Amino acid sequence: MKKPSKIWLCLFAAGVLSACATGPATQVGGLPLERQALAANDGWASFGEGVSGGAAATAENVFTVSSRKELVDAFHKAGDAPKIILVKGSINLSTDDTGHELTEKDYAVAPYNSDEYMKAYAPAVWNVKLEKGRPVRDLTGPQEEAREASVKRQRAQVQIVVPSNTSIIGLGKDAKIIRGNLVIGFMGDVTKNAATATQNVIIRNISFEDAFDYFPGWDPGDSWKVDKNYPGCQEAYADVNVGPQKCPGGRWNSEYDSISVNGGKRVWIDHCTFSDGDRPDKKFPPVFPFPHNEITQKVQHHDGAIDITNGADLVTVSFSHFKDHDKTNLVGGSDSKGPIDSGKLRVTFHHNYYENIGQRMPRVRFGQVHVYNSYFVGDATAADDPKLNTYQNHLRAIERKTASNVFRQALGAGKDSAIYSENNVFDIANGGADVVTVNMGGKVFFDQGSVVNGAPTDLLRAANAVGKPMTPDVGWKPTLYGTKILPASEVKGYVKSNAGAGKL
Repeated sequence: MKKPSKIWLCLFAAGVLSACATGPATQVGGLPLERQALAANDGWASFGEGVSGGAAATAENVFTVSSRKELVDAFHKAGDAPKIILVKGSINLSTDDTGHELTEKDYAVAPYNSDEYMKAYAPAVWNVKLEKGRPVRDLTGPQEEAREASVKRQRAQVQIVVPSNTSIIGLGKDAKIIRGNLVIGFMGDVTKNAATATQNVIIRNISFEDAFDYFPGWDPGDSWKVDKNYPGCQEAYADVNVGPQKCPGGRWNSEYDSISVNGGKRVWIDHCTFSDGDRPDKKFPPVFPFPHNEITQKVQHHDGAIDITNGADLVTVSFSHFKDHDKTNLVGGSDSKGPIDSGKLRVTFHHNYYENIGQRMPRVRFGQVHVYNSYFVGDATAADDPKLNTYQNHLRAIERKTASNVFRQALGAGKDSAIYSENNVFDIANGGADVVTVNMGGKVFFDQGSVVNGAPTDLLRAANAVGKPMTPDVGWKPTLYGTKILPASEVKGYVKSNAGAGKL
């Protein structure tokens, strides 16, 4: 019998890859990385059909890409057929087809100017007149109109919808996707697009950095309230020192996540790293004077790392490293989305590493969410003290300035959420279990085996000591474990060694 050629063997082992020399070297169970599907029982994404991504791609639908244009062209060429996208080097999504990076001046629509925008909507100007007891949240005027037009221009460039049946795999240890937002599902109105939402996507071994919004919007009514602990705060305007402009509240809101699972289903994100890159939010502090200079009022240019919303379902996020970021994992975007989200948003987070993160690890509404064997490390120096009022905490936060993201909340139990937490480890400088689980409108929460600052801790009891009481009756019990669950004593070392891009 004639011995098979070396080339034929290479093609066969790689599932008929177009060029073996360009494929990842890592192989597990005899399959190269790009041909691997999600293992059975590995979290919610393995339920039902499971996730194969583009593992069955034919040779013409295997692409090695190094630019935004090549990535978009590959998506368009393959459509919803199984496809493998091999990311080589760094892909900047905020570039034109020639590779030229686009920045604020390229996206800005006249007469937008950030300084003029801030002057027009400063609380001292905009908040002096209330509507139904609150500053008007829908801003009007030429600066807001120009900002919205600028947002539209940037969004068209940096947001890219990933088609169904796709594997996006980083080559080597330095694959990156930066300055943009991959969308798994759809963009736009959920009622119009849910039927065509992306399904069956794998993303592995990629670092995501700096999904930067050049045009964040100021919402003067976000968290605003008449709080008479604040000097001069009252509903009726009297003068520059007394009136609604002296009341606390208002937040900046940004537009882009690194990955938005927006209505998508059957998604596996594994061994990825997420950060703000070289433009962390600490470079953009609050711009308005007291009482609008609390740390949460920084100019927010980054939104989530991975947000899972609008009826998304069956997602596993594993062995990923989230670092130097504030709002990280949102599951369920609004309390009003019950008709869309109830019975969905089933998500597993396991063996993830949260380092210098502020909040949402994850923050959950509606979903059955399993969080296990993850490691959380942060600093709660400027976090709120539940024994103090809002004004006192505001002064305390200003006094206790920190260069890092403030660890405010890891597991956020929101409306109709059902979080099941197991064997997680939390190391929180200047903080404790009171900032691990926070009741954000939820009624139930379950945890077992978790450790805070080296000590076994009842996370439910700690949450109930400072918030509205919850019960452990979440109504479900996880059965989908990719591997045997580790004891908490082994989690820190194992996760730090194995989580993140470049560690497959």
